[in-house]
Amino acid sequence: MGELDGDASQTVAYRPIGKSTGNGAEEPAPKARQPAPAPVPVVPILNVPVKWFVLVFLVVQNAGSNLMMRLCMTTPAGAEGGHVSNQTVVIMQEVTKAGISCLLLRREGGLCAAFRNKEELLKTAVPALLYLVQNNLNYLAVSYLDAPTYAVLYQLKVLTTALLSVVLLGKVLSGTQWFSLVVLFAGVSCVALAQMKPQDTTNTDTSQPPAGLAMGVLLVVSAATCSGLAGVYLEKILKGSEVSLWARNLQLSVYGIVVGVGSIAFTAPDVWETGFFTGYTGVVWTAILNNAVGGILVALAIQYADNILKNFSTSVAIILTAVLSSVFLGTEVEALFVAGGVLVIYAVLAYS
Repeated sequence: MGELDGDASQTVAYRPIGKSTGNGAEEPAPKARQPAPAPVPVVPILNVPVKWFVLVFLVVQNAGSNLMMRLCMTTPAGAEGGHVSNQTVVIMQEVTKAGISCLLLRREGGLCAAFRNKEELLKTAVPALLYLVQNNLNYLAVSYLDAPTYAVLYQLKVLTTALLSVVLLGKVLSGTQWFSLVVLFAGVSCVALAQMKPQDTTNTDTSQPPAGLAMGVLLVVSAATCSGLAGVYLEKILKGSEVSLWARNLQLSVYGIVVGVGSIAFTAPDVWETGFFTGYTGVVWTAILNNAVGGILVALAIQYADNILKNFSTSVAIILTAVLSSVFLGTEVEALFVAGGVLVIYAVLAYS
């Protein structure tokens, strides 16, 4: 029942009322039932949230990638001799990642889904272009800054990613989380400095004029901003559209292959004469497969977690790499590295 408002010739409107309690008062109408929160995706059998499973897997993959790249540089070349071109390795990583994405897309209904929507395809070009600009800015910044200064300043990408996540994605971070990000920046900077070779820290150009130093700082800050913007934009399109994760990965791989081939054409045309696969060994192919899987893990981490947690995982991977290098390759661990490692672990615990 309800109370009738207006006369009979007008539209009848009803106002719901609560039950009478017998003393003239009315009980309040029941509140609308809130929708149940969406279930958290978990990994079958392990019953672990997908987010944490992917982040841990990403830490292990990153550490393995760093070790394999070191092995690639120290392992003798194959029977045909010659050195491996880093540019061809990057292209083959993208080709491998595209192949994996194609196999997974076929299970979802075909490859055409990745290229059917031209607007979404163009959106994917934005992070690809930003990563290209970032790489070029890094090369320019190194010509103006000494290695330690560059290594520390480039870790600003941790903070630029967080700031852009707040501005563009509307994330809300507590004071403790902001403090933990600053601590993470300091910790990763210490680790980066500790991993410098002696000649990198001693052979510095002290004659660099203030204008050159300012230009170098501007370039590296711009590169860190491009890195953060590319990651945040990728997170936005991964979580805010109907295009599947595998379709996005295939699109990114296609752009990466085009950029890689163009880079060789303009900067290293002799690769086509000496041989595209010159110097490839089993270790190189293993590293390519590992890095291709890493590219897919990054997209999974962004989709199920976010860019900030992805940066935490890559920071932890740096520490794990150095520990494994010390155990298996005899690399010396310095006090500065230990201090940086402690800061990174504290930042991870404080943020979570």
